[in-house]
Amino acid sequence: MREWRNVKSGMLGTLLWETRFIYTLFLLFCLVSYGVMGVLMNTRSHFTPTALGEYYRGNEEKDIYGKTFQELLEVTHFHLFSVPVLLFIQGHLFLLTSWPRFLKVVIVLASFLGAALMIAGPWMIFYLSSDLAILMAFGRVLLFLSLILYALVPIYEMWFKRASSSASSSP
Repeated sequence: MREWRNVKSGMLGTLLWETRFIYTLFLLFCLVSYGVMGVLMNTRSHFTPTALGEYYRGNEEKDIYGKTFQELLEVTHFHLFSVPVLLFIQGHLFLLTSWPRFLKVVIVLASFLGAALMIAGPWMIFYLSSDLAILMAFGRVLLFLSLILYALVPIYEMWFKRASSSASSSP
């Protein structure tokens, strides 16, 4: 824990090799999981708001059965526990990068907004309107782009970016 006292924004490359190693393995597993998530989303809803609405509400003409209240509740319960933890861990590492503070804050807010839309989306689609699937699709884009940045930027800065003297003087 002592090494974290000296880590300032943009100084991920100064972490001990062992710390960078374990964070990198974690972030690489996250990247693989995002690929699997993309395949899963494609097989379920084909990345279109219309298909997303049909996935949750169903479509009798296409023999697509909508989700039940219990299914929505189980998925929501799982995501409300796991997604904030993932965003916290990855967001924390991302906030230690050398990117401008304003941009980091915007990306962190985008990730949480995207997650909120992803978690609320099935409920909005199921109980309000299939037209609200566009909000869930927007949430997917926000969350996906944020998570990719959360993984790639820290990996780059831990292993490839050279620490500069200006990074050590930033607040």
